[in-house]
Amino acid sequence: MAADVMSYRDLIVERLIARNEKEHALHDTIFANQKLVQKVITLQNKEKQLEVAVKTAQLQNETLSQAAEYAKAQGSPEHQQRVAELDRRIHDLNEERAEMYKTQSENAQRLVHMNEQLRKVTETEKRDSAEINKLTASVKQLGTKCDLQVEQLREKDAAIQILQDELAAIQLEITTIEERNKKLEKENAQLLQRWLDKMNQEAEKMNEATEFYESFLEQARNVGQTIRKTSTGKWVMRPSSSTERSKSDRRARAATVVLPTAPIKKMTVHDGEIFCIKASSAGNMFATGGSDKKLKVYDAKSGNVTMTLGGSLQSITSVCFNPTDELVLGSSTDNSTRIWQLSTQRIRHTLTGHIGKVFAAQFTADSKRVVSGSHDRTLKVWDLQRGYCIRTIFTFSSCNDLTLADVEGQTLVSGHLDNNIRLWDTRTGNGIKELTGVHSGQVTSVSVSPGGDTLLTNSRDNTLKLIDLRMYDIVATFQAPTYRNGANWSRSCFSPDGSYIAAGSSDGTLHIWNQLTRNLEKTIKEHRGVMCGVSWSPMGDYLYTAETNKNVCIYNTAFTV
Repeated sequence: MAADVMSYRDLIVERLIARNEKEHALHDTIFANQKLVQKVITLQNKEKQLEVAVKTAQLQNETLSQAAEYAKAQGSPEHQQRVAELDRRIHDLNEERAEMYKTQSENAQRLVHMNEQLRKVTETEKRDSAEINKLTASVKQLGTKCDLQVEQLREKDAAIQILQDELAAIQLEITTIEERNKKLEKENAQLLQRWLDKMNQEAEKMNEATEFYESFLEQARNVGQTIRKTSTGKWVMRPSSSTERSKSDRRARAATVVLPTAPIKKMTVHDGEIFCIKASSAGNMFATGGSDKKLKVYDAKSGNVTMTLGGSLQSITSVCFNPTDELVLGSSTDNSTRIWQLSTQRIRHTLTGHIGKVFAAQFTADSKRVVSGSHDRTLKVWDLQRGYCIRTIFTFSSCNDLTLADVEGQTLVSGHLDNNIRLWDTRTGNGIKELTGVHSGQVTSVSVSPGGDTLLTNSRDNTLKLIDLRMYDIVATFQAPTYRNGANWSRSCFSPDGSYIAAGSSDGTLHIWNQLTRNLEKTIKEHRGVMCGVSWSPMGDYLYTAETNKNVCIYNTAFTV
């Protein structure tokens, strides 16, 4: 602080020295001006003397003229010589007078020039005097400010000392709190371990019961019987009815799909735009989400709304059922993902941590984890048993959609805004492969074939690509003159048997390609707006389509004899 004060004083001294130099710089000018004035006065005196001499010469000239005239009148040689001499002197005096006039003119011109210089010097001196007065006042103000700042520095020194004392006290308190926190973390780890041990014991008991029940069911299937629970709580076997066997046969046949010709039902379901649609794992339900912040669940056959799930703060961008259809999730543009328990229709988890809109999320096969992708350029893996994020993967570009390449959820595939597709190891967070040059527009959806060996991608370049996940080669391209991808979240899908690929266009036309022949097999135009997604029931009996303009269509694709 002392150094700052000294530097400020040095600045003032430098300015005073500069002022003095500026003032002394005018001394030479003033001295020269005084010499010029003295010289002017001398020239003026000389001019007066010359004027007197001129008058005297004029008088002499007149006298000589008179003498010359008189001499002419006399006509003697002496007089003529005298006249000639007088004429010569008159001529010399005339020349001297002309020279004096010339000198007088030059002196007058020099006098005018010197007066102009004197005027300029006077004006400069006035300006310099005003600047000096201004600088003097500024120096006084700066001196006052300097004194004030010195006083403020003293006050701040005292305040800093007080803050340092408070900081020392706070650091001591933080140290105490950290020690207490470490102790609590240790106790929490012990409690968590005890809880995990207890849950593992319960899980082992449940696994034993499940294994016993599955073996019991296997025995029942082998003898053509079914398991029923009696009123006493015991499980007994009874022969399977023909109705149950026929239902099982129909499910087996439904794995082979047929292409639809027209929807069996068309309905308006949301109060705002629809952004996503998805069939359940068992095929008995499907769900939609949209800008009205609601996730709606429907009966697969009738299309009737069975439940409306709220709680989202903004639009729902994707929906997904877990493998047992006990849970359904919805990602949202409020930067979070919510999971509802279907039996209670209540939110079970709210996964927050992204700083951008979440556009895709999916359960793993064991329903213990969820992976989500966001426009904040990250993917997150969530542990549902602990309820928090266990891994964050930075993807270099905003994520539009994601899918799991294996049922364990170890390999994750993501489609991005920068037109690229990336594969990730969710256990380590490391990238496995980046596929560039597949599309020339941003990727809007990614989905794995039922066999798990190929990847289907959809893009805003109006093409769908089939990629071999073993060699990472493009094995097929699907496109059509009428197909236009109309949304950044437009999802395509495989049929359950992997034979067909379905996608919706911006003009509301459903396109279905044959996966084996690569030909466009069917186009159906039932929607009027941009189609945001298609979803095929895992049983193969229904195909669901949705457009942003609130409409959903249900198509029957079950094989019938």
